[in-house]
Amino acid sequence: MKQPVVVIARANANDGDDEAFENKISALRGKRSKRAAKSEENDRKDGERRTTTTPTTGGGARAKGVREFTRTDTIEEPEVNWGNEVVIYEGPPARGEVVANVLMSWTVVWVPLTIQAIGRALWLKYKITDKRVSVISESPLRKERTDVPMDQIKDVISVGRGIGQWGDMVITLRNGEKVELRSLPNFKECEKAIAERMYKEKVIDF
Repeated sequence: MKQPVVVIARANANDGDDEAFENKISALRGKRSKRAAKSEENDRKDGERRTTTTPTTGGGARAKGVREFTRTDTIEEPEVNWGNEVVIYEGPPARGEVVANVLMSWTVVWVPLTIQAIGRALWLKYKITDKRVSVISESPLRKERTDVPMDQIKDVISVGRGIGQWGDMVITLRNGEKVELRSLPNFKECEKAIAERMYKEKVIDF
């Protein structure tokens, strides 16, 4: 009669790693060790904390969002000392957009776009300086003003419309939120000015 073969697993005396040994035994049994499961749970929680962490600025402060630069029920200048500002553009959206939309309003599909264009022409105003980008709404339904400092902008992109006479611009804040400027005249000049002055991340060479 054959004697049963008994396999005894033991830790390497030179290894000295109890956790590694326990993990090997657990793997043979098809189970995870309690310590390994706890370690994985801690790693998962750490990952969740890193994912939900609020973005920060280069100086360690929390990156601000659009809401913190926006004032409602007023279009008065914010109480911020901007210093001496150089105005790059100040005025309403391009008037050509209204003309183009009115000419196309004979189609039913174009009517909503025409109404939006007229609304922007009547109640919207942009102000772009070397210190900030401002979007001012004087709508009778809701007055609102947003003033975004240049150092809180991390990206800017614009797309031409109306045979290149005006364009739509989107600026991205450092926290990832976006502000749109529709039908902006001189959009390429404005885009270049913002790109030159916006926040630049420092690249560290190793």
